[in-house]
Amino acid sequence: MGNQQYMPKKKNNIVPINMDAAFYYNRAMKSLNKLNYHKALRYFRKAIELEPRNPVNYCNMAGILAELGKYEESNRLIWHVLEEIDPELAECYFYLASNYTNLMDFEMAEQYLLKYCETLPEGEFVEEAEDLLEYICDQLQRSPREASSEEDLEVAVLHDRARKMLEEGRFVEASRLLQKLCKENPEFIAARNNLALCYYYMGHFEKAMETVEIVLKLEPYNIHALCNLAVFYSHNKNEEKLQEVLNLLKKIVPYHFDQTYKLATTLGILGENEAAYFLFRKMITHTGYGDIFLIHYGAVAAYNTGRLKEAEELWKKVKRLDPDKPVAPFYLNLLQARACGRLAMNEAFYHYEIPQAQKLLCDTYSKEEFNEEIKKNPLIRSSFLWALRFGDKDTKLQVIQAFENIADSEVEEALRLFLMNPSEDDYLKRVAIFVLRKMGVQEPLQAVISNKARQIDPGLHSTNLPVWMKKWQDVMDCINLHMHEQYDMFEQREAHHLWIEFVGAVYPNVPTIRKEEAWAASVEYLVAKRNHYPVTQEEVARRYGVSPATLARNCKTITRVCPEKNE
Repeated sequence: MGNQQYMPKKKNNIVPINMDAAFYYNRAMKSLNKLNYHKALRYFRKAIELEPRNPVNYCNMAGILAELGKYEESNRLIWHVLEEIDPELAECYFYLASNYTNLMDFEMAEQYLLKYCETLPEGEFVEEAEDLLEYICDQLQRSPREASSEEDLEVAVLHDRARKMLEEGRFVEASRLLQKLCKENPEFIAARNNLALCYYYMGHFEKAMETVEIVLKLEPYNIHALCNLAVFYSHNKNEEKLQEVLNLLKKIVPYHFDQTYKLATTLGILGENEAAYFLFRKMITHTGYGDIFLIHYGAVAAYNTGRLKEAEELWKKVKRLDPDKPVAPFYLNLLQARACGRLAMNEAFYHYEIPQAQKLLCDTYSKEEFNEEIKKNPLIRSSFLWALRFGDKDTKLQVIQAFENIADSEVEEALRLFLMNPSEDDYLKRVAIFVLRKMGVQEPLQAVISNKARQIDPGLHSTNLPVWMKKWQDVMDCINLHMHEQYDMFEQREAHHLWIEFVGAVYPNVPTIRKEEAWAASVEYLVAKRNHYPVTQEEVARRYGVSPATLARNCKTITRVCPEKNE
């Protein structure tokens, strides 16, 4: 005891910080007061992660996005609050009105201001709302509209919700809501125009044409309907009718901003870049440099008409306004490559996204990051659905591959429509069937293959088999599990077909399967060798936890029954 020394306890100098939602909210507000918008956004996102049902943080984020000129993104957050968190938060209508005013959609802004004033006549923003209404009436050059009935305001709000669904690629939901609005309000032209687009995006081309024709009977020179008609004629390759409509559109001088916007983007998409450039420049001059999408579209039109210096200046503005998005850097790099004489794209695209064919091949995304991106980004989803209809064969192939990662009802419906289109490539349809099967669809698949209508069993098993045993499926699942990371979908498809072909060929004398890994490893090894992968039996056997001798024996059995590669 005498030699025992007293050791004082170490003082803990670390003070724990309670980093809850309030902590990040306070940090965000401090950053906001210093006008550091990007840092404030990061803190508000952290607060939302911790309190996903708190509408205040969403509204604050929406306000910052509006300050940065990202009005569409701001609107999406506000709609999320109204749809998912607090439908009674009437202040959201004022925020939407402010954003639509900045987007120069004065009619829509007016509707939301009226909705706000009617819902909260003593609200915090009533004076600002009245001032904004005066400004809008000056812009529209008419007297203020009398307060609409509550029913009329609700129709306008529902229509805007349908437009949002349409922009996000939720075509089935949008079509249901738009059909209801058109049925209950037969003369609601804007809803009919959007319904025509919705049918078009879903592949219902006859319905799309019928709907746009109804609009043109009611209003023969409706710009939105004529623009839609031009796109439909382009799709149907009716060059004569398309040229008639284009000639008419190029003569029209639109009165409202939203009409100019629609006309410019339509002309650009249809290759009339010179006319589109004139309209975009006019809008940018009128509105200034706050609308990111508008500046991008102006840059695209400038690029496509050979005005490369102007395109560069506009994309630099986009990069300053939206430094987090890769779109402007992508096109600026493209301009640099073109200036150095390297191969570059002949045409830029009007979507505010990296072209999807490029993005699919982009090395800066890991597979997991890209899968997450296509699940959460509505513009990518919308681009994919568009590319499935109008892309070249390689692009469609990439899109079908990507759909396996989204795998929801919208994708299933798009692929089912694709299978029924007689003009689509049979090989692409077989890949689509493979993807639908991997998605686990239950209903039979209807397809037109080799110009013949067919009904296809959605199950993965061979149609020659009267049953499909669980043990056989266990082998298939084991193949999926082990091949998913190292092989592309076509090699996985080859493995599926090889296994199905083997089971179908030896039935009813299918070997007893004591360990599914042994057969799955054998199938993988055969597919790997057929595709010239530098693998050994020992490597594959080790990954599956089986002996090389068992793998070799099973390989001989499968090769004897199925000697040729199964395409």
